[in-house]
Amino acid sequence: MSLPTMEMMMGQYSDLVEKQRTLLEVEKWRKGVKQIMMVASPDKKLWTTTYNDDAQLFEKLQDDKWTSTTLASRMSTQDCVDQMSREEQDVKSRG
Repeated sequence: MSLPTMEMMMGQYSDLVEKQRTLLEVEKWRKGVKQIMMVASPDKKLWTTTYNDDAQLFEKLQDDKWTSTTLASRMSTQDCVDQMSREEQDVKSRG
């Protein structure tokens, strides 16, 4: 196999490796907590956890019973990559 052919194949693998690396970073980023909010009233407490990808977990304590509900993210993988990039630029501009 010639050197140019090997370099072309290596480049293709490099692209695949980079794509997989990005997907792993997105998976980790999605699970990060953006915000936790708690609302309490005399008869119940409600916690809302919002994740980086805008998925939400609602947990309620009422009458000594816990219930939880989830709301899935509507962000695509590309939406997540774009948001991660914006956050990275914000950090750089503040530093």
